[in-house]
Amino acid sequence: MIFLSALILFLPLTFAETKIFSGNVVTDTDKVIDGGTFRFTYDERSNKVFVQTPAGGLIVDNGACKPNDVFRVCINSANFSYKNITTYVYYYEIDATIYKLTGSLSANSKSVLTTLLQGESTDITVTITNPTDFDITNIVFNYDLYNFSIKEVKGCELNEKQMLWKGSLQSKYDKICTAIIAAEKEGAYNLAGNLSYFNGFETEKKTTDALTVKVLPKQLKANYVIDKDIEVKKPFYINISLQNIHTSEDIGAFTAIKLPTHILLIKDIPAFNKEARVLKHSLILKPGYIMNYSLYLEALSEGKEPINYNFAYTIKGISDVIENNTFILRLMDVAPLQSSEIKIKQEQSNETAAINLTATKDSIQSSQAAKANETTAAELQSGNKTVQQVTTIDIQKPSFFNTKILLFSAVVFVTFLVVFFVINRIKKRKKGGDEVVDTLKEIQNEIQGK
Repeated sequence: MIFLSALILFLPLTFAETKIFSGNVVTDTDKVIDGGTFRFTYDERSNKVFVQTPAGGLIVDNGACKPNDVFRVCINSANFSYKNITTYVYYYEIDATIYKLTGSLSANSKSVLTTLLQGESTDITVTITNPTDFDITNIVFNYDLYNFSIKEVKGCELNEKQMLWKGSLQSKYDKICTAIIAAEKEGAYNLAGNLSYFNGFETEKKTTDALTVKVLPKQLKANYVIDKDIEVKKPFYINISLQNIHTSEDIGAFTAIKLPTHILLIKDIPAFNKEARVLKHSLILKPGYIMNYSLYLEALSEGKEPINYNFAYTIKGISDVIENNTFILRLMDVAPLQSSEIKIKQEQSNETAAINLTATKDSIQSSQAAKANETTAAELQSGNKTVQQVTTIDIQKPSFFNTKILLFSAVVFVTFLVVFFVINRIKKRKKGGDEVVDTLKEIQNEIQGK
C-alpha cells in the first residue's frame, strides 16, 4: 500500500502544453518569449543550463527537459560562441525548446447533416473538453447560428441566434451543447464560436473549429418561353419546363395555372384537368427528369389580370412552392374623372353656351357692335391675353345733338373774343357813340352773315 501510494504521488501530472519557442539563444542575454523574459546561463563543467523563467528558475541538463508550474524547457545543445576579451566572460549558444504548461480547453462541433434543403432541419452538437489535470474557471462560450432558424437548444442558453454558456470545467470533464436548426435560404455557411477562460496563468482566448453547412437552392427549377409580339385575336404559345435538379430524391409536384378572363385556351399539351379557368396537373419527377408543358392561347382583348403559375412540390417530406406571373397585353389603368372635375367641365360648358347665345343676340341687334367686338378680341389675342382677362367696354359714336352743342360753344367763345377786342379798340380810339353803334352793327351783320 505504501508503494502504491508513493507511485501515485510521484506520477507526472498530465498537462496541456503549447510550444512557444524553438531556436538558438545566447547565454547571459535576455530573451523575450510570448510576452515573458527568459535568461540562460551555461556551466560547462557540469554541462547544465540554468534557465530563469517568468514563473521561476530551472536547472536543466544538456539534452534533457525539465518543467516548473507553467513552463517546460528542453535544452537540445550548448556550444561555445565567443569570449569577451575585456571581461573574459565566455558566451555559449543554446538550442532550446520551450512549452507553456497550462490548463487548456478544446471545442469541436459536428452536424448530423452538412448539406440541407431549404426548410430542412439537422442537429448541431458542440463539445467543450478539459483534457488537463487543471480545473478551468471563468469560461465564457458563445456559438453563432445566424442564417438559420433555431428550433431547440439544450445544455446552453439561447440569446437571439447564439448559444451561450458561462461556468467552470473540472479536469477531464466535458460540456455539451446541442441545437436543432433549420435552413432558411441558399448558401454555404461557416458555423463557429468563441471561447475564453483562465488557464491558471492568464486568460486565454481561442476560436472554435468551423463547421461548414451548405444549403441547396430550390430543387424544382421552372423555365418559361413566351412568343414575342403578341396581338389581340392572334394565337400564341407559352412553353413551361419543370426539372428536378436533385441528384437522388424524387419530387412530387402539383401544377396550377390560372388564366385571366381575356385569355382563351385553344390547346394544352399534356392535357390539364380544368376547373373554371384553372388548369391543374400532378406528376412525379425523378432525379434530373424534365417535364415540358405547352399552352396554345389567344388574347381576346387587353386586360389587367396576369397568367398566374403555382408549382407546389414536396421533396424528402419538405413542402415548398414556386409562384410567377405573366402579363399578356396589359391594359394601362386610366384614372376616372373625379366628381369635382366633372362639375368644373359642366360649368365651363354652360359658360361657353351662354357666351355663344349672348354673341348671337348681339349680332342680331347690331352688326356694327359685333364687328367692333371682333376687332377688340383680335387685338387682345395679339397681346396674348386670355378670355378671363378681357373687360368689354361699350364705346358709342358722337351723335348729331352733341355736334350742335360743340359748334354753339365755339361760336359763343369766338363772340366773346370779338366783343372783348372791340371794347378795347373803342377805349383806345375814344370815338363817339355813333361810331360805336356803327361798329356794333357791322359786327352784327358779319355774325349774321356767318
